[in-house]
Amino acid sequence: MLPPDITGLSIRVAGVVLFDAYLLWLILQLIQDGAYPLAAVLAVTAGFVTISFSLERLRPLRWLSAGLALMMMFVLYPIFFTFYLSTTNTGLGHILTKQVAIERLEREQYVPEGGQRFSWTAFQSPDGEIALWLQGEGSTGSLARAGEFIAEPQADEFGIGTFDENGIPFEIEGYRRLERRDLVVMLDQLSGVEFGEPPDTIRITSLNAAAMTRQRYLYNEQQDMVLDLQSGMTYLPRNGTFVSEDGQQLRPGFFVDVGLLNFQRFFSSAALRGPVTQIVVWNFTYAIFSVLFSFTLGLFIAILFDKLPGKNIIRTLLIVPYPIPALVSILIWRNLLNPDFGALVKLFEVLFGSSPNWLTDPNATRAAIILVNMWLSYPYFYIVSSGALQALPTEILDAASVDGANPWQRFSRITLPLLLRIVSPLLVASFAFSFNNFNLIYIFNEGNPPIAGSPIPAGHTDI
Repeated sequence: MLPPDITGLSIRVAGVVLFDAYLLWLILQLIQDGAYPLAAVLAVTAGFVTISFSLERLRPLRWLSAGLALMMMFVLYPIFFTFYLSTTNTGLGHILTKQVAIERLEREQYVPEGGQRFSWTAFQSPDGEIALWLQGEGSTGSLARAGEFIAEPQADEFGIGTFDENGIPFEIEGYRRLERRDLVVMLDQLSGVEFGEPPDTIRITSLNAAAMTRQRYLYNEQQDMVLDLQSGMTYLPRNGTFVSEDGQQLRPGFFVDVGLLNFQRFFSSAALRGPVTQIVVWNFTYAIFSVLFSFTLGLFIAILFDKLPGKNIIRTLLIVPYPIPALVSILIWRNLLNPDFGALVKLFEVLFGSSPNWLTDPNATRAAIILVNMWLSYPYFYIVSSGALQALPTEILDAASVDGANPWQRFSRITLPLLLRIVSPLLVASFAFSFNNFNLIYIFNEGNPPIAGSPIPAGHTDI
């Protein structure tokens, strides 16, 4: 029997080997598919786990290896991958790898000149398999299935029953004849099926017609080019697109690295810089003022109502906005500020003679969004401030009162600094939440009103 330390070492080594073998296989698959960033992160993760389990001085890291590996995958990788995307041409809609784009191109078909065309009738088996009855010029009828030889049977052959006046079988053994209303919803699915055996394959081209087709594009790996078998043109890869000599492009394209070209385009284009700079400034403004106003209101309420009778009932009423779903609250506020029937708009018009257009005026819309966010957030800061105020030492405040400090001096010099030390992490977290609070922006006004003259879709309240 092996000593315990040898047994433990053997189990650990076997586990690491199996783990590395699986990750190596997965990494190779990802590299083959062109997913290089994920493959790189998995390689780093595998190296970290292997080293931490191999070196005795890194033994404490073994207990953290699972958590650190998950952190690499779900925290660091998204950040790394986001930056990686900014150095590619995916912003132009090229989201496929080169291999996948080539596979898509090679699946495209064309009807050759003089290619035979057919009318068709579909039959379906209980397991969903489709067979076509094809009728063309000079043909009494052919039976075609996916991947099988196209036959021209007579009645009673291949399970074919009697024919109707149009020469179409009433039934085929094991299949039921489909009506036109059944085919409308299936047309997209059927158009991608190749009936018959290559090279004599037939594809459905419309609800009434099918045709013998050929593969249109063929990729030559040695010359790294795509050949159009229909026209004879060749296409070479250029910046993620296969392009011919006269500038024609094939779709779809594929993503490639472009380095810092996107950043150069951004910083050299005033049309792009303007809207994005405006959005970034508003994003910080929105987050800062939302946190500032929400915290101020929550703290003010906590101090104001702390000594009043019936404060428990008041506290219950004050936190009502907190448990209500944000979606409901935002939609209610949107209706209150609607320029046509909003109650608050009517109140403004009665009091001041007019009301800002809260949904189309940029500054008014921004103010409304900060107001709504304050309404949604102040109960949280009220609860936090109430608890923090109760935790402050009363001896310091009593000593300040004895020394002659007035209420404002006690608050500004003692209460607020001590309170900020307690709630500052929560303020930072609230700032980060507001900075990314897409739901409020989208539900309230979808980022509108739009920025005039922007070459990209951008709104004054976008974040």
